[in-house]
Amino acid sequence: MRHLMLAVVLFLAPALAHAECRELRDFIKQETAGPDKYVDTFAFRRDHKANNVLMLVKNTTARGHLPDRWLFLHRDDPQSAAYCVVNRGVTFGQHQDMPENSSGNNFGPSGSGLPRCSTGGGEFSAAEQLRYWANRELGASSILYTASPDGPGFQFLISNDQDWIIIEDDHDESCLYDRGTDLMLRFNTTLINP
Repeated sequence: MRHLMLAVVLFLAPALAHAECRELRDFIKQETAGPDKYVDTFAFRRDHKANNVLMLVKNTTARGHLPDRWLFLHRDDPQSAAYCVVNRGVTFGQHQDMPENSSGNNFGPSGSGLPRCSTGGGEFSAAEQLRYWANRELGASSILYTASPDGPGFQFLISNDQDWIIIEDDHDESCLYDRGTDLMLRFNTTLINP
């Protein structure tokens, strides 16, 4: 048993050593260190605690400009102040809201009896199947997406009532990442002093 545990630790050690983890204010401080940089944060909360944060970094507050880059942060322990980078990239956009779409697939969290992931099939890709399901679940929503060549992208569906669903898109598979009913937005945050 001891050898098995040692093997697991050695296997995970490179990933743990390269994990980029710190407090949210330190991520904001790092991302706004240059001139004229601003951060919008979407804190996806449950019981008033955010375990998922989407950071959009931009050089201007003028309307009509997409962010220059994004970071998606997560923390497993709600008692910890540290978040870890799940992924980052530069591709960001918005999908069309289609709450009455024709995809009939249903998904749910582990233990719900419903599949959590899809590899696509039929007329819809995996990402479309999860997005269409989430859009039907939430009703009218804002649907943001991120993509990166270096890892998973994400879809963030936010209802008018601030209910939310996060979908992880990784290659040809899309999975329900998390969902909740509380969202806190902060726009145009700049350098935070210590």
